Amino acid sequence: MTISNREAFLDNIAAKLGRERKRDVKRPAWIHHVHQETLQGKTTEELIDIFKKQCALIHTEVIESTPEALQKTLDGLIDAYGGGPIIRSGDQRFTEYDLTFTGDSYIWQETAGREENIRRAASANTAIVFADYALAESGTIVVESRPDQGRSLHFLPTHYIAIIEKKRIVPRSTQAAADLNRRIEAGEPIGSCINLISGPSNSADIEMQLVVGVHGPLQATYVLI
Repeated sequence: MTISNREAFLDNIAAKLGRERKRDVKRPAWIHHVHQETLQGKTTEELIDIFKKQCALIHTEVIESTPEALQKTLDGLIDAYGGGPIIRSGDQRFTEYDLTFTGDSYIWQETAGREENIRRAASANTAIVFADYALAESGTIVVESRPDQGRSLHFLPTHYIAIIEKKRIVPRSTQAAADLNRRIEAGEPIGSCINLISGPSNSADIEMQLVVGVHGPLQATYVLI
């Protein structure tokens, strides 16, 4: 990445402030650590309880399952949503958990091309993904955009199912961001876009009347394993 006019820009700011430009800048120490202390020390089970209570407030159902029963749980949800078409990400965890879907099922894949993937997402009844993180404080899942999981996969289908492994639950966005930063510093690949999704789309812009599903899935379900 090329940075243009940085020196002139910073010199101009210093001049407007009426002082010499500071070149040796140290990051100030935190006085308060609320961002780190919130929900600190909670066990995984306690975080799950907080997560479920928050999901109840954002119109999102949480279903608890097990790796062994996951296929049956997903099949039941798909039937309840009215069947296919189904679109899922190419996440390798679908293979690890031995998940297969019959009928009209499609896997988001880079080789299919952008337009075909988006067309499939727009016509899908249900999308199924694995969450990269889940935030207990807000009932939010965090998902990365990757070649095997584009942004449209999360927003165009009518129904949305996110599978959450318990180990992926963290107190809040602070911990998710810290882990993403650790991965970046370790040279690990990171998605081109990080989406934080809190249940189905909601809007109360017009006369403070809540409407669900205006610009995204009508229903969202989290399957906790």
